[in-house]
Amino acid sequence: MLLRLFAVTAAFGLALGTPASAASQAADPLETQTRAIIARFDTALRACGVTPPYVPGVVVDSTPSLVSFYTDDRSVHQSRWAEMPAELQGMMGGWAAAGTLGLTPEGQFAEIFNSLLVPHELGHFVASIDGRLEREDSWTNEVLANRIAIAFWAEDTEASAPIADRVENFNVFLGQLPSPVPAGEDPHAYFESNYQALSNDAAAYGWYQGAFMRTAWAEHEGVSFCDLVKPDAG
Repeated sequence: MLLRLFAVTAAFGLALGTPASAASQAADPLETQTRAIIARFDTALRACGVTPPYVPGVVVDSTPSLVSFYTDDRSVHQSRWAEMPAELQGMMGGWAAAGTLGLTPEGQFAEIFNSLLVPHELGHFVASIDGRLEREDSWTNEVLANRIAIAFWAEDTEASAPIADRVENFNVFLGQLPSPVPAGEDPHAYFESNYQALSNDAAAYGWYQGAFMRTAWAEHEGVSFCDLVKPDAG
């Protein structure tokens, strides 16, 4: 059940949705860190000539997702390691052991959900304000959010490690999951046609989260942050 919470309800933290409730936004280190990433992302957006209608807020509520951007309250929702169930913390131990950055389970959780994927959620924010979130299908929006995150971290002067190392660390665990795509089927088309069933299968959805990142990484060379957040330029 916890695996399902982690990979489906949380959608590895990548799916949009409506939060169950909004926790108080008392300042704490996690909120401060997240706001700092959002501020740098906002600065990068504006340097590209994009003036967003608002700057996303931060809610640390640790449920129902691990990290998400919600359009209804215009906020990035974050999760605290200390508030994660024991089963999920145990699973993060396996992810950390397979990882390539030598992190503890808590460190791996923080690296992925409190740092690496924040600009992914802000990629959904960008897509929500320029219309792509509505125009494009689910696969395309997930890959786009990863491409934006990769480009942001590649150009960000405060990144914790080279983005290539961080992507490898993210993918190594997910790459060990079995592919749910039948032989001869296109993963993109299969995802769109079977979204509901896949979203209810933890391993299948986890494999797809890895596929979204692998696809984004394969497309990252020669594409800048501005190219991705201002697609109609020129």
